[in-house]
Amino acid sequence: MKKMIFFSVLVTLLVSSLSAHALTTEMGLSYGRKTTTFDENNSFDSESITGSVSLYFLERLAVELSYTDARGLREEKASASDAQRTTTQKSQIMGADLILVFADKKSLLQPYIKGGGAQISRYQEVRIEGQDTFTIEPESATVPSYGAGLKVQLTDTFGIKLSYDVWKTPIGGGLQTDDSSIRAGVTWVL
Repeated sequence: MKKMIFFSVLVTLLVSSLSAHALTTEMGLSYGRKTTTFDENNSFDSESITGSVSLYFLERLAVELSYTDARGLREEKASASDAQRTTTQKSQIMGADLILVFADKKSLLQPYIKGGGAQISRYQEVRIEGQDTFTIEPESATVPSYGAGLKVQLTDTFGIKLSYDVWKTPIGGGLQTDDSSIRAGVTWVL
C-alpha cells in the first residue's frame, strides 16, 4: 500500500512538472570530414553526417534520437611496384540517449552530458588490384554509448552544437573497443 501511495505521488509530481514546463523539440544536423594524404599512393578520406531529434522536458532533460552515416576510403600502396589496396568502410549508427543540460535553455553556453545506447551496422570492402575483392560485414550490435558536448544558443531558435560521442563497439571474441566521434553542427528549436 505504501508503494502504491509513493508511486501515485511520484506520478502526480512528474505530470504536474511536465504541464508546468512546455515540451521543446530540437532538430540537429552535423557533418564531419577528414582527409589525410601520406604520399601519391597512400591516403585516407572519411566523412560522416548525423541527424538528430531531441525532445526536451523538465527544462534540462532531453531524449535524443539520432542517425549517423559514416564512410571511409583508404588507398594504400607500399611501393610503386605493389598492387593498390583500396578499403571502403561504412557504418550506420542509430542512437537513443538521455541528455542532462547544465544551463538554462536561454543561456548562451549550454554544456551537457549524455548516455544511452546505439544500434551499429558496419560493412567493409577490400579491393586489391589484380586480385579478388572481399567483404567483411560484422553482425549488427546494440551497444552502450555516452558523450559530452556544448551547445551555443545564438538566437531563440538557432544554435551551434559541438559534441564528443563514444560507442562500445564489438570487435569479436567478446571484446569491445571505444569508437568515438567529434562533431560540429547546427540546431533548430521548433
